[in-house]
Amino acid sequence: MDVVIIGAGQAGMQVALSLRQGGHAGGITLIGDEPHAPYQRPPLSKAYLKGEMSVDQLFLRPAGALAAQGIELRAGLAWRRSIARRGS
Repeated sequence: MDVVIIGAGQAGMQVALSLRQGGHAGGITLIGDEPHAPYQRPPLSKAYLKGEMSVDQLFLRPAGALAAQGIELRAGLAWRRSIARRGS
């Protein structure tokens, strides 16, 4: 069974990694509307903006780490729910 996780923040990324570490053999896709990999939000508003941290240090995992675990990151993809009305 394949799994799609909507929300590529820290929680979504952890769910994807936990599934893989727990032995999930199916596909895992992580969808997020931001154009980059999951990053640490609190340091962004503090250490990074003060110049105490590089942009590379903000990312939760090094580049390619999700792909190495067989997790597809679909960044920059906004998900919208569509509800069809019946009998209208």
